[in-house]
Amino acid sequence: MFKVCDIVINTVPYNIIPEEAFSSEYVPYILDIASYPYGVNEEIIGKYKDKVDYKLYLGIPSKYAPKEASEILLKTLKKEIDKK
Repeated sequence: MFKVCDIVINTVPYNIIPEEAFSSEYVPYILDIASYPYGVNEEIIGKYKDKVDYKLYLGIPSKYAPKEASEILLKTLKKEIDKK
């Protein structure tokens, strides 16, 4: 499922990433900025925690104005990229 991307940014508060996605050989960095129930089920993340690089930043779009949210997202991505 994740063959064409390095980063997935989820803003939808709905479990959109199925468990089957984590059984593939390549799993991208997942940044989840949605509120509950997030983009990935918490049980699935727990099950694949050693295989997936997943960060949850709760509800950024709903807490901040869109411009501020994009600035926070950019800073977060830069910080995560610099770690690698």
